[in-house]
Amino acid sequence: MKLAFCLFNYFAFGGLQRDFLRIAQACYARGHEIHVYTMTWQAEPPEQFHLHLIKVPGWQNHVRCRRFVQAIQPELSQYDLVIGFNKMPGLDIYYAADVCYQAHAHKKHRWFYRLLPRYRQWLAFEQVVFAENKTTAILLLTTQQQKEYTAYYYTPPERFHALPPGISKDRLVTANTPVIREKLRATYAIPTDHFILLMVASAFKTKGVDRAMIGLAHLPAYLQQRCVLWVVGADDPHHYLLLAKKLSIDQRIHFFGGRSDVADFLQTADLLLHPARLESAGAVLLEAVAAGLPVLTVDVCGYAPYIIQANAGQVLASPFQQDVWDKAMTAMLTALPQAAWRTNALTFTQTADLFSLPEKAADLIEEIGKHKPAYTTKSDVYYLHPSLTPYFSTTNALFDQIMALSGQIFRKQKGRITQRVQIGSKYYFLKLHTGVGWKEIIKNLLQGRWPALSAKNEWRALNKLHTLGVAVPRVLGFGQRWLNPARQQSFLLMEEIAPAVSLEVYCQSWRTAPPRLANKQVFIAKVAQIARQLHQHGINHRDFYICHFLLLNGQANNPLCLIDLHRAQIRHVIPTRWRIKDLAGLYFSSKDIGLTQHDYYRFMKIYYEQPLRDVLNSTYSLWKKVKTRGEQLYRDHAQ
Repeated sequence: MKLAFCLFNYFAFGGLQRDFLRIAQACYARGHEIHVYTMTWQAEPPEQFHLHLIKVPGWQNHVRCRRFVQAIQPELSQYDLVIGFNKMPGLDIYYAADVCYQAHAHKKHRWFYRLLPRYRQWLAFEQVVFAENKTTAILLLTTQQQKEYTAYYYTPPERFHALPPGISKDRLVTANTPVIREKLRATYAIPTDHFILLMVASAFKTKGVDRAMIGLAHLPAYLQQRCVLWVVGADDPHHYLLLAKKLSIDQRIHFFGGRSDVADFLQTADLLLHPARLESAGAVLLEAVAAGLPVLTVDVCGYAPYIIQANAGQVLASPFQQDVWDKAMTAMLTALPQAAWRTNALTFTQTADLFSLPEKAADLIEEIGKHKPAYTTKSDVYYLHPSLTPYFSTTNALFDQIMALSGQIFRKQKGRITQRVQIGSKYYFLKLHTGVGWKEIIKNLLQGRWPALSAKNEWRALNKLHTLGVAVPRVLGFGQRWLNPARQQSFLLMEEIAPAVSLEVYCQSWRTAPPRLANKQVFIAKVAQIARQLHQHGINHRDFYICHFLLLNGQANNPLCLIDLHRAQIRHVIPTRWRIKDLAGLYFSSKDIGLTQHDYYRFMKIYYEQPLRDVLNSTYSLWKKVKTRGEQLYRDHAQ
């Protein structure tokens, strides 16, 4: 294939840049033609690549990046695939080395930041990659990235492709490591009983170099006298040298700049520090593990769970607190001579896949190239699973073909039909929204409700819940057309969950034939956990009844699958009244299955993940309203 790789700037010591180079080299080794588009290349250009340097004017970074993107757009149509390492229009594949910009902007900046031109520019670039109606495939480094992007853009899960880590094998401990360690320590006159604290960072502020320096300054005198901080990375140290003098540690810190021998530093140091403010992955954490170097880091780093899994150091919880970091540094340095962190790290490296990212990325690029999406962002069909495309004509409008499917009707209401249809040899559930008319819209608005006009609402909710790990029907197709809300048409095609039984049917005999206590507690826990996941992440169901929980094969040990989310609402935080409505729906729909007060208490404990005493003390009025509303629903239903 003829491949275009796009990134704003290339310099030798950036993590994103190293990943780009190794992936491009892996693709080249498989016989693909590689073209690279960038504004700057600060290294010796590789002979095997066709390098296109695009010079653009502009004082501000976001302006230069916009002009770069505008300049390369006419060129991209000639390539089989366009792979981007920064967010920009025109990509077939995006390598997600960065965190979700919109999430970061909302968490770290005040509202007026979002009025700036640079915010609007970066947001537009992110939206064109992640918006739900786009087709860009996304190569992920960590699952946390997917959760953030889905929370803001409702990106379908099928577009995400997880990659393993991909650190270089030169980070591994070798038989020569003791010699390297002794030589480097001797070069800088570090006594054998002194500790070398290491930071590897090309963006000092983002990676928290100042936090590490303050931690060094706050060490007890007897420890500080035995410590030096080495900082390896291509950034301007001027501000940090001034800070070192202010903290009186200027004799204990050394800035080495960008280096090609980082492996030697990792194998020489005694403790890696990485108190990052922002870090989508953090390959240096795994490089340290491979080198047997204990790690002190924070949980904002995407690869931090590996440190916990390997038991190779300590991960501090957010939000960052300097005094907590200082105490952790002191404790780890005190424990280093006896700790098993180094041994644990080396053992973990022998079994974990820490190296195959370039090869797996090349595999995905080739696979995506074989099945490049046939439907563009201008199509009424936002998504259709590739396995279904052979069953539809390429000459007729795909949207019309899907809307014309018919089968067993399960529910038919004004403007909405739910039916079971057969495509090929398999059965699927198809929800068709055909337009409710202005009369229905006005009636709902007068009743204080927003009508369900489109399948998009359910599509968004299913995508988000799938990312959160809640069992929901798998979406295989979604489309929408026309802006007029009264005539808007849409469809949602889902995989059939079969054989399955609703929780209402499964539990209907409990009143007369009570189940084993352990069995009942399992179901209470499952429902409470799903309710907690929904409400913690800003989703309220609006039809939250036990009949909308399906149990696959009717087996108690199978997960519960949540269905019928067409009226779900999605916000960052759900209002209390909608939380009450959902919980009251559960209470009402479970009234006839023989639950006791202790069962309700168990649900409350699991829902809030707190002891019952704390739940009742802090949320008593809410549960009182839940019960009152649930009882009213039950009386109304009985009439």
